[in-house]
Amino acid sequence: MGHQAAEDIPEAFRLLDMDNSESIDIGELASFMPAIIPNSNSYMLLRYFQPADTNNDYKLNLDEFTAFIKKEVIRDLALGRN
Repeated sequence: MGHQAAEDIPEAFRLLDMDNSESIDIGELASFMPAIIPNSNSYMLLRYFQPADTNNDYKLNLDEFTAFIKKEVIRDLALGRN
């Protein structure tokens, strides 16, 4: 991941955190997924969301979201590597 892309993660987090709770719940993430991965489904999302949710609160804080993105999960999903 390039330096600029890493700098964009907090901004992406802010945009996805629709209720300004300082976390992204699975519903907020699910509403975003069809925009970048048209063939995504709830199973695919859960498969990647659960390991990223390290404190098991069904939400991603900024650190968890950053790890989620840096592991290239979105790229893998977009390429159909599920």
